[in-house]
Amino acid sequence: MIKLRPFIVLLIFSSAPISAGSLLDAYQNAQPGMGYDKLIILQKDSVYTGGLNIVNEKVGIRGNGAIINLVGGSSITVTGNSTIEIDGCILVRGSYGIHCDGNVNAYVSQCTFYANDIAISFMTTMGSITIFNTVIANSTEYGFACIEGSSRILSYIDAYQNLGGNYMEFCPG
Repeated sequence: MIKLRPFIVLLIFSSAPISAGSLLDAYQNAQPGMGYDKLIILQKDSVYTGGLNIVNEKVGIRGNGAIINLVGGSSITVTGNSTIEIDGCILVRGSYGIHCDGNVNAYVSQCTFYANDIAISFMTTMGSITIFNTVIANSTEYGFACIEGSSRILSYIDAYQNLGGNYMEFCPG
């Protein structure tokens, strides 16, 4: 008769996000697709660092639950005649999560903005912004800030503990 010896198999699963590099690298490596000049597809359970400047482009960011760590001062800035569509991302620690100025159309869905100075800033009366199914929390200034007269649709937003206020409208002049 053969005796079997017991042995232990140890499997270690890490739930910590994997560093995937910079958001700028992901942007530079992105190809056109689905009507975008750049379609950035982020990897699930990954952390991307740094911000991004989008000027006169149509850019889509598919987050798949990835974290964008804006490293205490950068932002995703969209200017000129641009479109940004971003979904499924967690944006943390930026001066702005997203800042729009110019003839910008912005669509934000199923994102979380946490611990930014201002989570979302829409400082233009040209273009429009649509935000839905999004969490905006723990901003040191405002959750969502816009200029008076801007075109905006905000639906199903959970905004809380933003120190300067959850929503702010600035009146020029």
